[in-house]
Amino acid sequence: MFTYIAAAGVAALSLASPASSGMLVSYARSGGFAGVQETVVVHRDGTVTTGRGRTAEFTLDHAQIRDIRRTLDGVTTRTSSRRWCDIPDHFAYTLAYRDWRATRCHRLPEDWRPVVTRLDALLRSSARSR
Repeated sequence: MFTYIAAAGVAALSLASPASSGMLVSYARSGGFAGVQETVVVHRDGTVTTGRGRTAEFTLDHAQIRDIRRTLDGVTTRTSSRRWCDIPDHFAYTLAYRDWRATRCHRLPEDWRPVVTRLDALLRSSARSR
């Protein structure tokens, strides 16, 4: 469903358009001193697939999906930026939702924080369930 690509120090997520694939959102975080590569894909039916070394899959309920959609609808920064990408061991964050995909480095735009917090929580919960 998705392929992780690292180019010029910026992680990018190559995937089908969320609108056409049954996918609600995809999220990737990469970088840091340890070279972390983490991904979360939330499908419209609530199925979540995470990649953090090993793949985990679980399902969200309707309230959790609604909450993620609400935070995604609050994102107005829908363009990529290379600003801060030259910082050693930075993290790069990629979001793909509806008809847009964007990557940001090191510092997240304020409107990304709520959704990134929720998606990072899915990564943590999948790691605990393994």
